[in-house]
Amino acid sequence: MMSTQSKKLVDSGAGFFIDEEELIEEKKKEEIIVEESPLPTQDQHLKCIKCNKSFPFSYLSKNFDLNVCDTCKEINSDEYDLITKTDAKEQFLLKDCDFEFREPALKFITKKNPHKNRYGEMKLYLKCQIVERAMTVHESLEKLEEKKELKLVNLHKTRQRNYEKKLQNLRKEARQGSRKLADFHKHEYGEEHYDDNEDKYFKICKTCSHKIEYEEL
Repeated sequence: MMSTQSKKLVDSGAGFFIDEEELIEEKKKEEIIVEESPLPTQDQHLKCIKCNKSFPFSYLSKNFDLNVCDTCKEINSDEYDLITKTDAKEQFLLKDCDFEFREPALKFITKKNPHKNRYGEMKLYLKCQIVERAMTVHESLEKLEEKKELKLVNLHKTRQRNYEKKLQNLRKEARQGSRKLADFHKHEYGEEHYDDNEDKYFKICKTCSHKIEYEEL
C-alpha cells in the first residue's frame, strides 16, 4: 500500500494501483444482503401430531407439510423413511398423475443420484405419504396386493407368449433351412444293410449320413 497526499492507493494485484475508497465502494456493491426469515410467533407454531407439543418448524413440516417435530421424527425414524419415485411407482403401482395432479400433490426433495450422476437429480418422497396415496388410489392395501399379483400373472403370460412366438420363428427358420439344404443337396446312398432287430433294410447317405429305412416284400 502507498499513499499520495490525501489518497491511499492499494495494489490491485493486476499490475496497477487503485484508490482504497473506490475499492471499498466496489466491494459494498458486490455484497449480497441475505435477510433471514423471521421466526414464527407463538400463535403461528404448529402442533405435532405425535406428541401434541407446539413447535415453530421442523424438517418434515418444511419439506413435506407434515406436522411432526424433529424430536418425534428422530424417535420414530422408521416411520418417516424416504423412497424414490421409481420405487414408489413399482411397489405401489402409482402413475405420474397420482404424484403430481391428484390433490394434494405430493411433496418431495431432490438429491443427486449416487449411482447414476448423468441422469441428474432423483426425487425422494415420504414413504408414509406414498402409502396413504396408494390407499386412495387402490382403496386398500389388500386390493393393491391383488393388483400386484394380477400384474405378475399377466407379465408371466406375456413372457410365455413371447417365448412361444420366438420358438415358432426358430422352428420356421429351421424348416426353411432344411428345405433349402434339401434343394441344394442330393443324397447319394451307400450299400443296403439289414437290421435284424428291426427287421428292416436301410441305406445311409455318403455325404450327410441321412438314413432311410424300408421293408422288402
